[in-house]
Amino acid sequence: MTQKRIQDFGSPVVAKGLKNLSGSFSGAAVLRGNDFIVDAADRIRITPGRCITDQGVILLEDEPKFLTLTLTSTPADYTLYYDFEDTDISGGSAALLTLNTGLLTPSLVSGVILGYVRYPGGSIPLSPSHFIQSQKLQLGVAQYSPVNADWVFLIRNHGYVLTNSTGTITVTDVYDTSGSKPEIYVKFRNNTGSNAFTTAIFPFKVKSNPFSRFEIVLSADINATLTPSLVDSNGDVFVLAAAQTSITSLTLKTFPISREAVQNKNSLVYLQLQLALAPSRELKIQALGLNPYNAPI
Repeated sequence: MTQKRIQDFGSPVVAKGLKNLSGSFSGAAVLRGNDFIVDAADRIRITPGRCITDQGVILLEDEPKFLTLTLTSTPADYTLYYDFEDTDISGGSAALLTLNTGLLTPSLVSGVILGYVRYPGGSIPLSPSHFIQSQKLQLGVAQYSPVNADWVFLIRNHGYVLTNSTGTITVTDVYDTSGSKPEIYVKFRNNTGSNAFTTAIFPFKVKSNPFSRFEIVLSADINATLTPSLVDSNGDVFVLAAAQTSITSLTLKTFPISREAVQNKNSLVYLQLQLALAPSRELKIQALGLNPYNAPI
């Protein structure tokens, strides 16, 4: 173990204040390094790096670390993290590099999550495509959260409606400036006397990490339903959830994306929203987005 703990026990102000200061501007995060590299068919090498815990303690590793996985025949998920409990004893306590089965969120880990492994099974060798790395901390950039994330954008001027619609559904950009904050959403409404159907498509660019969940802010009248699907880079369609209906106010809905969906870096994937509207019913969408699992929540 080559971790270093720097603390000035001769000055109580410095010894306590520096750690408290660090913990006040950041949650647990990776500062630099700690990248995953395939070292062997079943082994991961983690490069030297630095992390900060939610207690404000900075962990430093100046040598690579290694973890071995069991290459199972069935799919398996793993979380790689430094398990750490702060103590006031001289020299502190070491952080333990840990491999845990399942996808753990930061709230379930005492320490710092370095990233995830989503092993597809088949006893095949490890590949960099199986890794999802935690994002590096950037001061001055808003942290991800379920209500404030840069992958969510207003729906206006994004996406398009397919020509396989039946019936007549009007699509309208709605601006409501009566409140303290302007509200913008797109309204799909069936103004006819019979049922109407259409499909809206929204393209997304895969930057670095695969998407694991889709989120949408929407509302729907009774007898107005929406079925979300993901069309991957191979053209395969994956239904994300059963039809959503009877949502009476703008609500954040989350739908998991299956591991079978193929998402290659720099490729386009498409969100496909199938709409079914009874006469005089409508559905509103305010914002939507795709999210990699490694966004802190």
